[in-house]
This record gives sequence, C-alpha cells and structure tokens, in this order.
Amino acid sequence: MPITDNHKVLADQVSALAKRANEAGAVASAAALFEAAHALSNDWTSRVSAANMRLKLGDAAAACAAYESMLCDDGGSAMPDRIRQLTERKREEALSALAEAERGQSSRASFWATLGGEGGGGIAARTTTVAQRRIEARWRESEPAAAPATADALKAAGNARNQAGDAAVAKLLYSAAYALSGRLELRLSAANMELKEGGPAHAAAALDEYDRIAAEATLPRHVRDEIQLAPQTCHTRHTAAALAAAPLASPPPTAHRPRP
Repeated sequence: MPITDNHKVLADQVSALAKRANEAGAVASAAALFEAAHALSNDWTSRVSAANMRLKLGDAAAACAAYESMLCDDGGSAMPDRIRQLTERKREEALSALAEAERGQSSRASFWATLGGEGGGGIAARTTTVAQRRIEARWRESEPAAAPATADALKAAGNARNQAGDAAVAKLLYSAAYALSGRLELRLSAANMELKEGGPAHAAAALDEYDRIAAEATLPRHVRDEIQLAPQTCHTRHTAAALAAAPLASPPPTAHRPRP
C-alpha cells in the first residue's frame, strides 16, 4: 500500500490508542490497532508490537509466524538492530510457549474469537474469552474522545483499500475500526475481506467469523439474515469470492449507509 502523510498521521493516532489499550488490558484491541498502524505506516515497531499482542493473547503459533516473517523480510537488512534483537528474543518466547502447548500445559486463544465471538474449546477457554471481551468493552467506553473519529478514519481507509483490491489490508483496517467502536457492521466488513482474499483457509476463517457474528444478540435482523446465508454459499473458492464482492442485504429504511 502506498504510504502517504495522511496515513502516517492516522498510524500515529492508532498506535497511541493501541498502547493505551494494552495498558488497560484490552490486548485484542491493541493487537488489531497495532496491525492497522503497521499497515498504514510500514513501521517496524508497530509490526513487532502486533506480534507481541498475539503472543500475549496466547496465540503463540501466529506470533511465532509473525516474528519469523519479520526476520526473513529482505534478509532482515532493513530492520534496526534494536528491533531485530527484540524480535529474536520474542520469537524464542513464542517457541517456548508452543512447546508448552504441545505438552498439553497451555491452550491457544484465537485472535478473532477474543476480539469478537465466544469460540474456543472448553469452559475455561470460553470463560477467559468472555472475561477478555468485557475488558475490551470497558476500554472502548473509556476512550470516548479520539476513538470514534479514528474509527471513522480507519473505516474510510478500509473502504479505499477494498476499492483498490487490497482485501488483506482492508481487513486489518476494518478490524481496528471495530476494535475501537464495537460496531458489528465493521466486523462483518472485515470478515468479507477475509473471504475476498480467496482460498480455502480464508473461506474457513470467514465462515467461523460469520458464525460468531450471527451469534451476537444485538445484530440487526437484516445483517443476521445475510450472514446466515453465507455458509450455504461458501463451499468453493468461487462462491466465497462472489459472496464477498456482493452487496449486503438492503438495510431497513432508517439506515441506508452502504457497506463494503
């Protein structure tokens, strides 16, 4: 994505909110915000911080993959020495966490599930997820000043990347906007971008997220009905891509804002 001065200004705002979210224990929101900040600025610090948040959430596999990707990019030549040393140290932490998980001493948490749906395995995992969601919600309520405007700016940036055909970055921007606002239509837009990326893995991830969104009691009926149709049409890459590109069901007369 071409980085503009406006993107850098927005990235700074998003990164500051991510730091406050992390300090408040809203780690899932912090992860989404740091990922968006990196997408907007290509900043190494935000990229490492996003991986750190995934590790903090318990998703050691995703964190380890992110650290490995950073260390491999351009042979690591563009990475400042301080960031490289930190990344190598955090990668070792992630590898240790993975080894513990393989011995059955810990469980992995899903980034998408922590950010949104119930998900997870046993009762303990679901309880942790619910508790984390409450922390995320409390943090959103405590950030009334900058968060709404920043969420709108992230949504606009996501719309622009979607129109440019960059579904991967648009997904990150919509996810961050949802983390700030809690607006389910933004979470749905992020899931649509997951589908738009194409391939069985992305389709499966999108279907999981559609299931979680559909379970939200506060979801408007016209959006819930659209989501419930998605699993019937996502069995192939072709139909998944078609669904992602199609407009959502017509909203009620009182709300005509288009969705990506």
